[in-house]
Amino acid sequence: MPRHYAARQQLCLRATTDYWVNAMDGQPFFMVNQPVDPGLLTVLEEEIVPRLEREVPLQSNLSPSTDPLMPRFTLVFDREGYSPDFMARMLKKGIACLSYHKYPGDDWPITEFTSQKVDLISGQSEEMLLAERDTLLGKKFTVREIRKLSPSGHQTAIISTDFRKEITHCAAAMFARWCQENFFRYMREHYNLDGLADYKHRKYSWQHTGD
Repeated sequence: MPRHYAARQQLCLRATTDYWVNAMDGQPFFMVNQPVDPGLLTVLEEEIVPRLEREVPLQSNLSPSTDPLMPRFTLVFDREGYSPDFMARMLKKGIACLSYHKYPGDDWPITEFTSQKVDLISGQSEEMLLAERDTLLGKKFTVREIRKLSPSGHQTAIISTDFRKEITHCAAAMFARWCQENFFRYMREHYNLDGLADYKHRKYSWQHTGD
């Protein structure tokens, strides 16, 4: 197998790369395996988006003529997928993108932030200090930039091409990515997720099938 950088081990190991697509609550939709990893953007555009267009439930039934700003669904991903060109192409397909801003620039004045109630995917509510501006992304098109102010003074910058959802919904959706992280942690601890594809398990599965 080719070598890939494994972030958790901080080592370059022989492995394949799995791209998991999960719902807001962390439940998995499907997984795409790449023996030779072309990168998140390529996998998103060539593998994940076409399948979501076919299979994702509850897509918006509004036609572009009814509301051109209403997305069919929203992709949520981290900075690895940051690309103004990619987001612009998705916008033309009626697909919104939600991600962290890779180049947020200077902090915003604290006076712009207001306390807002955010309903989390877990069913709980949390007060967050949020602010919003229109931002020209990559000198190409305007997106929503939403920032969360933490008690330490750090500002988390989020960009969204969904112009219909409330600011609190965008914040909840972005931070719901931790549900995916929790899903993997649970599967590693209780179902030996990392061990399912090792040589020992493959050999055992082959022997068991042959019996």
